[in-house]
Amino acid sequence: MRRLVRAGATTPGLMLVTGVVLVLISLLAGLFAVLAVGDRADAAKAVATGSEPLGVKTQEIYRALADADATAAAGLLEGGVESADVRERYQRAIQTASSTLISATAAGATGKVAEQLAVIGVQLPEYARLVERARAETRQGNTVGAAYLRSASKNVMRGKILPAATTLHDMVEKRLAGDHRDATSTPWVPLSLLLVSLAAFAAALWFFALRTHRRINIGLLIAGLATLVSIGWLWAGTDSSRTDLDRSRSGGWGPVETLAQARFLTLQAHGDESLTLVMRGSDNEQYENDFNEVWGKLVGVPAEGGKPAVTGMLTRAEQVTGSDASTLAKVKAAQAAAADWKKAHGDVVLLYRNGEFEKAVAQVTKADGASRVAFTKIDEALAAAVDKDQKDFERSVAAGRDALTGLDVGLGVLALIAAAATVDGVRREVGRYNRP
Repeated sequence: MRRLVRAGATTPGLMLVTGVVLVLISLLAGLFAVLAVGDRADAAKAVATGSEPLGVKTQEIYRALADADATAAAGLLEGGVESADVRERYQRAIQTASSTLISATAAGATGKVAEQLAVIGVQLPEYARLVERARAETRQGNTVGAAYLRSASKNVMRGKILPAATTLHDMVEKRLAGDHRDATSTPWVPLSLLLVSLAAFAAALWFFALRTHRRINIGLLIAGLATLVSIGWLWAGTDSSRTDLDRSRSGGWGPVETLAQARFLTLQAHGDESLTLVMRGSDNEQYENDFNEVWGKLVGVPAEGGKPAVTGMLTRAEQVTGSDASTLAKVKAAQAAAADWKKAHGDVVLLYRNGEFEKAVAQVTKADGASRVAFTKIDEALAAAVDKDQKDFERSVAAGRDALTGLDVGLGVLALIAAAATVDGVRREVGRYNRP
């Protein structure tokens, strides 16, 4: 009889302890779930409003700088008094680089990012000064104008500014990859805690049924169902977000990076072509060699003499955009224009070497010049492709963020429901057990 009384006195205590443990586990699991969703939402927001816009700015800075360098060389070929459209393009490129630089700095760049922005900000006025000096000397018929332009392009733009812009973009790209990784990671810890919580509720239901001889406890059943819903909602919500964000990488930012690199190479090749003529042989064909090297990176180089083949950036662009018919069509257009440009460039070099300098210059600078027309087609096609994939990226990121909207609040509410239902279920069972 004493054993029965002792057992009877102990059962309500065990029920209360079980209830406390269940409440703590459910609240702890809910807290971790809410925090995990919040972390992923913050990372997705960082992608959308921080690292990705900054990445776009660094791309735009590099493009504008490379465009300014190429256009300055083409302008000098016109005797320092370039056509209105060439002059306008140069000024627009410099203004774009300057304004984007200011915008990136004002966005709160710190550390090494701020250092690289500072390098570009200091060197850009020096570059513009040398270009203007080159124009002034050329307009007066002084051959020293070519030397000033070479100093501006080689020593300042390619020696200091573009390397800083490349370093800057690489750092921002790593930040974007980190934010993307944080936003798409699977929340294993809260999922594990929720599964433990669900198992605990199942065990408690069995324990209470064994002790009270009732088949089910409504409170604990509701708590278990709330936990089950939390598991399904957390998994589905984060998986949906991850799918959209992965699509933003594979169908948006990834292709944008490749297309932008192809555009940078196109601008560099255009600058090398113009500088080849500006130097008039004083560079020992350095810029022609640079053109051929850049061209190999742009369109590829076949395996030769034991050297492995090099896949061109335009071919890579075709590979990464193969599933997007609209972007692929633009890449194909750029490839066709590249073939035209290669032929036109060969004609430019032939005219130049045969002493027909003015005709060679016309091919590069005149609006209807074969070389300029082909370059313009590549640049415009790649620009349109970048713009299209950039918008795809933004849409996918927005969808990824939307998939997490309200998820943290919902999981918090479900955790509170589970805790409240547990308290009510335990209270009722203890009350019944103590009833005379």
